[in-house]
Amino acid sequence: MILFGRKDKLLATREIPEELCESCGERGGIVSIFQIYYHVAKIPFFPLSRRAASQCYSCRKVKVKKDFSNQQRMVSKLLKKETKTPLWTMIGSCLILICLVLNYLIRLI
Repeated sequence: MILFGRKDKLLATREIPEELCESCGERGGIVSIFQIYYHVAKIPFFPLSRRAASQCYSCRKVKVKKDFSNQQRMVSKLLKKETKTPLWTMIGSCLILICLVLNYLIRLI
């Protein structure tokens, strides 16, 4: 059983129908933004980063940001501005903070 680790969650996707794939030569693909977060016992503790990836519709080849074309780079920047880090990725940190504050308040009484 895995108690801790890193996980990815899809935040947003944008279609690029006119993008030409370098591998197969077909047109069409998507750019996606993923939130990467650290979890303990499946409870998200804190967000690590947001990453972008692109995939061709035909050959399903995945490209990371360093291999993006200019259009893919522009769309990924726009998507990153539109998407924010979800608050639920910090729920574990908030629970620990609440427990520490309650523990401190109980000791004061």
